[in-house]
Amino acid sequence: MEAWTLELSVADLFVDFTVISVLLLAATLLRRYVTFFQRFLIPNSLIAGFLGLFLGAQMLDWIPFDAERMGAWVYHLLALTFICVGLYRTSNEHSHGAINLGFMQVAVMLIQGIIGLAIALLTVITFVPDLNPATGILLPLGYAMGPGIAYTIGQSWVSFGFDGGGSVGLTVAAIGFLVAYFFGMILVNRAVGTDGTRPAIPDYVRTGIRGSEDTIEGARLTFSGAAVEPLSVHLALVGGLYLLTWLVTMGLAELLVMGGLEKELPVLWSFHFIIANLLAILVRKVFLRGKRGAWIDDGMVHRVTGTFADYLIAASIMGISLAFAWRFVIPLLLICALGAGLTYLFVRWACWKLFSMHRFERFIGMFAQMTGTIASGLALLRVTDPEYRSPVAQELVLSSGMAMGFGFPLLILINMPFTMFDGSLYGFSFLLALMAGYLILLLSAWAWYWRRSSRQAPAS
Repeated sequence: MEAWTLELSVADLFVDFTVISVLLLAATLLRRYVTFFQRFLIPNSLIAGFLGLFLGAQMLDWIPFDAERMGAWVYHLLALTFICVGLYRTSNEHSHGAINLGFMQVAVMLIQGIIGLAIALLTVITFVPDLNPATGILLPLGYAMGPGIAYTIGQSWVSFGFDGGGSVGLTVAAIGFLVAYFFGMILVNRAVGTDGTRPAIPDYVRTGIRGSEDTIEGARLTFSGAAVEPLSVHLALVGGLYLLTWLVTMGLAELLVMGGLEKELPVLWSFHFIIANLLAILVRKVFLRGKRGAWIDDGMVHRVTGTFADYLIAASIMGISLAFAWRFVIPLLLICALGAGLTYLFVRWACWKLFSMHRFERFIGMFAQMTGTIASGLALLRVTDPEYRSPVAQELVLSSGMAMGFGFPLLILINMPFTMFDGSLYGFSFLLALMAGYLILLLSAWAWYWRRSSRQAPAS
């Protein structure tokens, strides 16, 4: 059943919430006391997700939750997260480094899509004919875009005959997290050595718990507690925007039905997070601009975003179907391994070609981001740049906005084999050619920008 039509009872909702919450608490303790997790800086949400997968019905069957319901959590939390992103105060500031990293992100997405789809098509033609070629397209969604998008779009393909598409997306994303943190930390250790040359990592970064001397202010109270809790107002704003998102999406769905385009409904509902983000930006820029939106505190929005992201990542791991993953384990591992290898080679080549300073910092941040999430990139960057004194952290954040714009056509293209070619091999081959053409255009535009900017600005 699609995530947007799955019905949950109040009991289901609270059981799932309490289960994920307890797992996050257990993960916090594990991060605090287990050296292994500290060494690789594994985030608590990832620990919680794998702990839930191990203790759940697919393995030990000790805790009650349903993997299909976890997929619904991922689907809805993705939209809530994008609403929060749309509420951030944006800056017009940019740099040549951020623009180059933006080009790099989209190029990596296309490379991952090309290699993933090519391997999937070859696998179908040769020895696994029942593998859906769309499995390969999930590589850039799970690696570069994260578990939420990988599940949402993969699940929309179930209506087109890709059984388990959402679960495959979560599996690819989970492998991407492992690549980002484990292989990423190996790269960091090899680059900076373990002989004391690496800057000391603060204890609170390793353990995940700040002491009284390390605490910082995370938000401002923009309302009087005697009237209303400020967090309640921010959550109410996010909830109101999600209701608006749902109403707008339902209206668009009705228009598709009236136009005889019912088969496009899964694609529309899979893009509801984009609608959510656009509506949040619209409300922020038009209705809550200037003094009208002064009560929106960026710190509070960041805290809410981080909370949604923690629950999303934990639920995404818990929603993996081990049976489906095991059935196609060889092609999945081949796609993910070659995708990681090409991502490593391209990002390393590009960083050493484009930059003369902070090469490794840009490389490790971008590599971790393009196999995990931006949080993964910032976490590994912090090992070599504990205080974020280089411009790389800001560049990673700024470049993501640019990548979202240039990467959106890819989200449109990947549905074509289903919506225009009924899932035929010809449709997937046509998509492969389109992605290759888009990559050539992107690299050409990037080369033009790099030559132009290198004449105007000093190397950085």
